[in-house]
This record gives sequence, structure tokens and C-alpha cells, in this order.
Amino acid sequence: MSLLGMFTPFESGFFLFFIVLIIAVASLFYRERWNRKVVIHKKAANQILSEHDFQSFSPPMISQLIYGRGAYTRHITAGLLNLVRKQILTLNKDARGPTYYFSVDAAKEKPHSLDEKYLYDWILYEVGNDGVFYVDDLYFYTQDDEKREQFLHRLSDWEQTMQHELEKKKFIVKFPVFKKVLFALSILMILLGSGLIISSPFLSILYLAAGVTTFITMLVSSSRTHKGLLEYNKWRPFVEDLQTSSDLKVEDENKLTASFVYAIAFGLKDSYVKKFPIREATQLSLKNDQFPLYFAAGSGTTIFSLEGIKLVDDLEASLDQIVSPVGFNDGEGSDGSSQLVD
Repeated sequence: MSLLGMFTPFESGFFLFFIVLIIAVASLFYRERWNRKVVIHKKAANQILSEHDFQSFSPPMISQLIYGRGAYTRHITAGLLNLVRKQILTLNKDARGPTYYFSVDAAKEKPHSLDEKYLYDWILYEVGNDGVFYVDDLYFYTQDDEKREQFLHRLSDWEQTMQHELEKKKFIVKFPVFKKVLFALSILMILLGSGLIISSPFLSILYLAAGVTTFITMLVSSSRTHKGLLEYNKWRPFVEDLQTSSDLKVEDENKLTASFVYAIAFGLKDSYVKKFPIREATQLSLKNDQFPLYFAAGSGTTIFSLEGIKLVDDLEASLDQIVSPVGFNDGEGSDGSSQLVD
């Protein structure tokens, strides 16, 4: 007895149409994956991360491309420290106590990208005071419920700004053709499944299950374009290197600073810091014109200062107090939970 013999002539037609739809979805899905593999194979080998990339893409924005998630507290921290790295802000120690603050005074550069301009104006002038931002400023700013809500809206707007920049660079498309077709097919199968629920429960279950599965596949599929995929694969070795726990010797100062700041944005700070010893600043000669605060201890050894790490932890803790209760925090725990997403 053939499989079609199980159905009435009416049901057989719908079953054959179901097979056609499943083949169409599978073909579309594997064709897209094959095209992406071809792009990577042909072009990715020539994509090498350079200093220009670190200047062009802020840590929060490239984190958006790599992980495809929202803006979180670590992105604000990394964004501010990256502005220090690029000499758009200065990081200063308060003469009145062991407190650091960000300032536009003595800065040599101005922000250029939209996401950096947004963060610069928001934190230094709206939350801070006339171009100066202390960590405690955030606490006092958000004591007012209206300002606290405004801060959270600003965080969401900043995320949208980064998304728009990625779209302008043609790295992502909100709703690519591939997703549109999957969406249309999933809705068609769900509608047919709903219509068959009385006349043919078995076919109804098949259509509904396939429709829901196709819809979920559409949702989780990457919105990166082929150009965005190439950029992602350019950064991937750098991210994987940050995740390794092997000890490092002295690196180029610019690379050391950039790696630390990007590790914060990627949620990999703890993994990266474990590569270096941590000491009190009074033990060795502190290098003040770079962040993170670190030492060159001789014999090819680099040491992070305890106060530099504490500054980052304090800033993130203050941000978490504001952001976490409302659900904007990513809820990641220790490092390693930031997984690369193809």
C-alpha cells in the first residue's frame, strides 16, 4: 500500500503540495548556506584585520555585527574606553581621591562615526557635566525616575544607531529576501494547517509543525549580508584569540590597549585579563598615558594594574545597577558565554 493510499484524493493533493513546500524550504536553506560558504572560501582568505579596522569600527558596533544582540552595560564601558584609546577623551585621576573621570579636556581628536558621537554627547554632556563624566554621575542622574527612564531609552536609541550604521555599510539587512521567502512559506503552511484541522487532522499537524519550524528558522537566520559575513570572518580569529587563556608576553602597546577594550565589548574581559599578572600600581612604574593602566615590568613581561581593573569593574557595576532591573542587561555571567554566531 502506497503512502498516498492512506489519503483520500482530496488529502493526496494537499500531501503532495506539502512535499513540494518542504523541498522548497530545504532547497532555499541549503542554497543560502552554500552561497555563504562559497563567499568565505573565495574571499575570506584575503581579509586580514588591520589597524584601520580598529579605527573604523568601535567595539560596541563590531560586537553588534558579531553577536547580533542588543546594547548592554559592557558596551558603554568599552565605548568610553575606546574614545580614550583614540584620544577623543582623556581618562584622569581626581586629585581629591582615588577616583577616575572621563573628560574632553586635552583630547586631541573628535568623534567621527555616528555611534561614537551619540555616546560622546550622551554620557559626557547629558549624564555628565560639561564634558566631564564621573562614574558617580550616573548614580545621581538616575535618582530621578524620569531621567532613569530616559537613560534606558537612550541606550535603546544608541543600539538603533549602531544597527543603522551597519545597514548603511551593507553589513546587515533587516529583512533580506531569504527571510522574506521563508516567512511567506511559513505563513502559507500555518494557514493551510489551520484550514485542515477538521477535515484532515494528520495533514494539519504536518503543515503546522513545518510552518512553525520554518518560521523559527527564519527568526534565527543571520541578517548579515555576504559583505557582513566577510567582515565577521575577518574579526573572528581576533575574538577567538581573546578567548584563549594562554599567557602572553609583551605586546605592542596599541594592540594591548585595543585588545583589552574590545574584550570588554565582547564579554571576554576576564578571559583576557587572566593572560597577565595583576599588581598594585605602587609596586611598579605606572604608564599613565594609556588605558588600561598597565606596567612594562621588563624581561618581556606586561602587568595590569589592580586599579585599572577596578575602574572597569566599578563602572560596569554602576551601570548594572541602573540597567539590569529593567531587563536591558544581557545576563551573561563569567567569560565564555559570549559565543560566536555564524
